[in-house]
Amino acid sequence: MYCPQCRCEYRDGFTECSDCHVPLLAGTPPQEPVDRFDPTLDLVVVLETNDRIQLAFAKGLLEEAGIPFFILGQIATLIQDVDGFLHKWVRVQVPRDREAEARELMEELLQADNSLPDAGEDGAAEPGENA
Repeated sequence: MYCPQCRCEYRDGFTECSDCHVPLLAGTPPQEPVDRFDPTLDLVVVLETNDRIQLAFAKGLLEEAGIPFFILGQIATLIQDVDGFLHKWVRVQVPRDREAEARELMEELLQADNSLPDAGEDGAAEPGENA
């Protein structure tokens, strides 16, 4: 017996998942396909960045659009977590058949980044400057 939603297995005699509150199915849960990188994919780079926030936004936009992606150099972000002064570059890659859509999303992201005011642009004098 297993829950079709959370795939938790239950002993015989149970009829409903205690977490999802849905009827259990007989047997064992089907194996989920393993999501592995396919080296035969024709990937293209749509963004290169060393900005962790920009990378997070890019990943969110691609996930929301349902565009599969691969982060080349993602191990570098783990190093950056340890030493914040290291700004390692990563490349966001997508399948070539989704390149145009992904580039459009990345362009929107880059335009949004460029439209944000920098600190000190509000006309206030910087510390140490005479007003």
